[in-house]
Amino acid sequence: MKLSSKWYEFAYDDIDSAKIMLKEGKNNNVCFFSHQSVEKAFKGFLVENNINPPRTHNLIDLCNLCIEINPDFKQFLPAARILNQFYIPTRYPIAPMGSTSKGMPGREIAEEALDKATNIVDYFVNLERAK
Repeated sequence: MKLSSKWYEFAYDDIDSAKIMLKEGKNNNVCFFSHQSVEKAFKGFLVENNINPPRTHNLIDLCNLCIEINPDFKQFLPAARILNQFYIPTRYPIAPMGSTSKGMPGREIAEEALDKATNIVDYFVNLERAK
């Protein structure tokens, strides 16, 4: 199995975890796992293109690195901006309440995050399969 495929497999594991958390009403965790899945998809794409992914959780930075390889990935910047806001405030109780643009995530925001993440991960996996 290619190393990039392992990254994508881990990305899907995070999507599955987000779905479980959504059923349990754990919206913070849905958003966190959604963020993580996209981070892994971006890093998998970088690995696939012989680039050692940087040690960052910033989806905008990772997306921009992917755009350098394929400018079509600009389409993912809006979703990356939305998902990027979830990394810190959904993980740590000391993060200021309301530190995301819409406050702490409710179900609607969690569903949106999961949908965006699933679309991005699916895109990268399908792109890899097409090669």
